[in-house]
Amino acid sequence: MSSKRRQRSAIVAIFLLMMPMMLTSVSSTVATSFEENESGNTPEGIWSDDYANHVHPWGGDDRAQFKQYHDYDSMRQRMLQLAEQSYSYQGQDVEIMSFHEGLNGGTNARNVEMTADSYKGHHYSHPSPWMKITGGGEDLEGVYGGECNDFVGDCGNYEDIPDVQMVGNFHAREWMSYEVPMMFLEMLAHYYGSVGVDNDGDGLIDEDPWGDSNGDGVLDDDGDCLSLAAEYQDSNGDGNPCGPGDLGVDEDFSEQQLTDLVNTREIYLVPMLNVDGNRYDREEFCGENAWETCPTGGWRKNLRNNGPQPLPDFNEQVDEDCDGVDLNRNFQFEWGWPLGATVPLVPGTCTPAEDERAGITNNDVYTGPYDTTDNDGDGLVNEDNVDGEDDDNDGRLDEDWAGGNSEPETLFIQDLTEMNDDDKNLASDFKMTLSWHSFSELVLYPWGHCTGCETPDHQQLIYHGDQMAEMTDYTNMQSSDLYPTTGDYCDWQYGVHDAFCYTMEIGTAFHQRPEDVNHIAVRNVGVPFYVLEIADNPRERANLAMENISQQNYL
Repeated sequence: MSSKRRQRSAIVAIFLLMMPMMLTSVSSTVATSFEENESGNTPEGIWSDDYANHVHPWGGDDRAQFKQYHDYDSMRQRMLQLAEQSYSYQGQDVEIMSFHEGLNGGTNARNVEMTADSYKGHHYSHPSPWMKITGGGEDLEGVYGGECNDFVGDCGNYEDIPDVQMVGNFHAREWMSYEVPMMFLEMLAHYYGSVGVDNDGDGLIDEDPWGDSNGDGVLDDDGDCLSLAAEYQDSNGDGNPCGPGDLGVDEDFSEQQLTDLVNTREIYLVPMLNVDGNRYDREEFCGENAWETCPTGGWRKNLRNNGPQPLPDFNEQVDEDCDGVDLNRNFQFEWGWPLGATVPLVPGTCTPAEDERAGITNNDVYTGPYDTTDNDGDGLVNEDNVDGEDDDNDGRLDEDWAGGNSEPETLFIQDLTEMNDDDKNLASDFKMTLSWHSFSELVLYPWGHCTGCETPDHQQLIYHGDQMAEMTDYTNMQSSDLYPTTGDYCDWQYGVHDAFCYTMEIGTAFHQRPEDVNHIAVRNVGVPFYVLEIADNPRERANLAMENISQQNYL
């Protein structure tokens, strides 16, 4: 055999020996590539760049984009801008928003003379800013074409349109509690009058509304989040892949439904009730970087001067040990019991806090002062507190209260509620109310003032709370199961005015870090839309839904 033939034979032999290894290597490479393709999509691969990068379509600065907190001034300015925008539906211009601050006043439902000053904060003298939102029914008469309520100050009142009240920031340090209503407001403003918007840029329309719309137990109705590689499925970092607030979950709702809700509801939206307290928390007590300076504490109350009376208080400064009232302990229903609250016997006498910035305090839940007025003129004081019973057996109900509704902010909610009577039946028009707080990731419903007790609508309240909990992955519970409270907003709305009421305890901190603002707001923004939907008759809607579920289970 020649040397050349021997070389060729050797090369062939070597090639044959290496062939299995080469095939193994090629197979491994192909398999690896196949596994990577099979492992899932990337956000940029299935959605628009804006959606994948958390950019909201309404534009604006970092505050409007929820990458930074609003303060009082920026929030107020944004509300004004949105109220002045032009809106249209099917070619017709509709004025759907009007901006307000406090109330005009006059003689209220309790025959008390009120003025615009009655609703201004004790310290900074700001009234609470709020928005009236409605399309005004089939004729689209908007916020200026209905009946005018001179006391409240708006002209978008319609007897046949259900009313909804939504209130944020009772407690100053709970900054997320006004960011969620602001995102809700931005969405109403941007999407009103639109139809068939592809919100995530995937080529589909209205395919993933809020909640589990198809009843399969999965919030991601179109499965786009679930199609992502595992590393992208928990975009909000809460440990729950493809849960509420993650990219691709409840992101493509119906703009037509949103528009219809605006046209068929009167919405009273109060993003920041406690302006005084919020400004003080941000500007004096904790500062702009409160998530660092007050990670577990902060200023909670308003800024009522609790100095001993009738002695004059010449010190204009806030006494951080004693001043302020907890607004969510100051509503009149079942007011005054020391349940999650403090009731100093002498004004100004309180146990100084050890470190309120760290959340160690003894006076954060002060209910406000006792009422010393003989409200019914019978020579007695405080003999018939607001509890739904005729405590003094005089044939009148709850007419001589012990206290509560003493603050400009709670008086504002009192009169906004009780002076809103479009059908003139001497009762509040609000069948559905919602409040935002933080934190704990909870949905709370009445009662809050008693343990081991239930409202007559216990099952109905549970039903709607379960829907809200499903949207947010929060826990639904009776308020008093967290801890009992006195003078609570929701107990007052339900106990006095027969309005269904829920408290959303948002997020995981009083002062969330700025990078958490957007995804927490997104996670919670479906709830107010659900509240709008059921606002016409929440009791009946719950009954019908529970009956349908029972029939399905029976069948």
